[in-house]
Amino acid sequence: MNRNKTPLLCVVFLALLVLSSSAMAQVRIDLKPEDRVKPETKTEDRYRVPEANIPCSAEEATWWKSLRDAGDEVRRTRGDKSSSKRFVELISDGASQSYLPPVQDRKAVILSKTEPSYTKEARQRGIKGGIAMSVELLPDGTVGEVKLMSSLGAGLDENAVSAARRTVFLPAVKDRKFARFEVLMEMHFNLY
Repeated sequence: MNRNKTPLLCVVFLALLVLSSSAMAQVRIDLKPEDRVKPETKTEDRYRVPEANIPCSAEEATWWKSLRDAGDEVRRTRGDKSSSKRFVELISDGASQSYLPPVQDRKAVILSKTEPSYTKEARQRGIKGGIAMSVELLPDGTVGEVKLMSSLGAGLDENAVSAARRTVFLPAVKDRKFARFEVLMEMHFNLY
């Protein structure tokens, strides 16, 4: 081998060694099988009543399981009157029994949101677009004040507010108590 090429090969070899060692120095974190969450499950769970993750009494655990099951039913039926009423009743029953939600602090979980209906006038006038609202989600599982932040008129604002009032949700949790939560909601109207 030519003597002039030897130092160049050494430099290339050292550079490759440095690059490969820095790649090997990366941290690897292995999760136990029970800690691994499939992406689609993780997203779906975001829209469910969470599992109890704080120690609680047997009565609270039973109530929470019933609430979770009722929440799943709301999602399955897309918020029909019967399942929605049952869910809100369970929240009320828990409050009357002084049960505390056995979960860590978290935002409200929207289980079902009703789409607003088009009005005849808006359809005739070809009105389309979005209506933004600030919606107050109360600790008792009902919708409080709905404030319009944008408007389309022609009866669409009223339909959007009416649809927002039919939202079914698990209230936010703060210090193991259901809490008031304000969420921004947008309703869209499109003509096809």
